[in-house]
Amino acid sequence: MPGYKRKLNIAVLSVVLVSLVIVLSVPQTTQAYRVYEKDNGNNYITAEGESGVEAGIIEDAKQQAEALYGKDNPASQDYFHQLIGIYNYCQDIDTLIVFNAGGFGWDSVTDAQGWITIMEGVENWLKATGHNVKVVNFERTRASFEGIVSESLAFWGWFPAKADDLAGRIRFITRNVSGLKVLLAGESNGATIVEETFRRLQGNPNVFAIQTGPTVVQRSKAHERSLVMRHNGKIEDSFSQGDVFTILRSNLEAMLGIYQENPGDILFYIGAPGHYYTWEYPEFRREITSFLSLHFS
Repeated sequence: MPGYKRKLNIAVLSVVLVSLVIVLSVPQTTQAYRVYEKDNGNNYITAEGESGVEAGIIEDAKQQAEALYGKDNPASQDYFHQLIGIYNYCQDIDTLIVFNAGGFGWDSVTDAQGWITIMEGVENWLKATGHNVKVVNFERTRASFEGIVSESLAFWGWFPAKADDLAGRIRFITRNVSGLKVLLAGESNGATIVEETFRRLQGNPNVFAIQTGPTVVQRSKAHERSLVMRHNGKIEDSFSQGDVFTILRSNLEAMLGIYQENPGDILFYIGAPGHYYTWEYPEFRREITSFLSLHFS
């Protein structure tokens, strides 16, 4: 099995290196990433102005934006207004959940067939225990060729800007919104961004993480405030465990019309049994609620 994992890693690495050569030959523009409301997927969180915001918080946002994107840069201005926007957005809540989609990173949690049930379950649990909650989606990739390559690099941890951007937002709001807790949530490739972001913020006691089905190459750091799951409560996740034989067999069986008892897929079409997480699985649900009970009761 280890030999097959190495061969798979070498093949994927070759594709990434070729993609890197291509993308480096294409002019790139620096843009701030965006955070979208879960219930209004077309509306990203920003502020038209600074009315009603304290001068110290405005200065903090400017310094944060300039440190990440530089001065006199449109991306810096965009990021600054997004920081003010998320600050305003969090004024009436005590818990913010930030979702990172799998795939190429431009989807919403409402597009994630399994994770939408998990998010609803987590929201309902938190609300039932007295929390005021909002959910946002971190759009870490624009739908473009450049975005696809950047996500391929992030798969290997070679694109730190995404985690830097998200970590900066969370530092800012937890610094300026008293008592706010932030729960990072991510699936598959999105779990990579959650892991990298959490590592930057692990010293912040108000930041927590839930990751499902991280990539086989991801090395997750054990931490009491970060729950990493490579088993969906029914079977092990073949993608997350690097079980090439199971993945190949399931796809061959699917081609032959053989029913797949355990769902799961990567890149939309490639079957990966176990790479599907849902609130409907009792053991999985128990893991999540135990984690929430420990940190949010």
